[in-house]
Amino acid sequence: MDPVEFKGKTAIVTGAASGIGKAVAASLAAGGADLALTDINSDALHALAGQLRDTHGCAVSAVAADVSREEASAGIIEEALTHSGRVDILINAAGIHHVGDIDEVSLDEWNRVIANNLTSMFLMARAVVPQMIEQGGGAIVSVGSVSSFIGQEMGGKSTFLYNVTKAGIRQLSTSLATRYAAAGIRVNCVCPGAVRTGMSLTPDQEANAPVRTAILSAMAEGHPMERVAEPEEVAAVIAFLASDNASFVTGAAMPVDGGYLAR
Repeated sequence: MDPVEFKGKTAIVTGAASGIGKAVAASLAAGGADLALTDINSDALHALAGQLRDTHGCAVSAVAADVSREEASAGIIEEALTHSGRVDILINAAGIHHVGDIDEVSLDEWNRVIANNLTSMFLMARAVVPQMIEQGGGAIVSVGSVSSFIGQEMGGKSTFLYNVTKAGIRQLSTSLATRYAAAGIRVNCVCPGAVRTGMSLTPDQEANAPVRTAILSAMAEGHPMERVAEPEEVAAVIAFLASDNASFVTGAAMPVDGGYLAR
């Protein structure tokens, strides 16, 4: 698949060191975008930044930060503006998974997952929207989930808290899309089904071939395509939504789920 064109554009990608965020960063770099990447995993983040510079020749800055903290969002925007003078694209890909029934979840745990998955996206959007208004527009794409539409369980436990955060992402995207459409800012989210990422498997599970196969097979159940997605497949849709090819698309919550929600 040919890369989407992003020459002359600057993109911020959160959660860029792994999974969907890493795949999106690679896709945008292949299309010629300059990048401001952030993740809490400093070593992996800086390794990716160097790799993308060497491979694609684009400008890449890397800021190791926890985007659920208010001061981090402003610092990331400042870094992008220092290097490029503008921010055309924000990709909100940072997030964590959570499994646990409601009677097992403490208030601290609730706040931690909400902060990582939803507050981080609010903070990044709040920081970038004024800049996008000033420059005449931009695109924001956030990673939601099919979990925003349904109730789910995993291993006999509920994923209700994760689902709540993903539903919040979907509504945040809808509300920002309608509010700022006239300012030239498009806001969308993608809603993946099961994806082959580190969020899906622990390192021990990933290293154990029979266990990995069994877990991925179980995750594929319910998907009419009978498999999980690769991160690059989700990244391709995100890149489209971030690009000028999607110039009349805003407020969408686009499933990338192998038909999961259609069944």
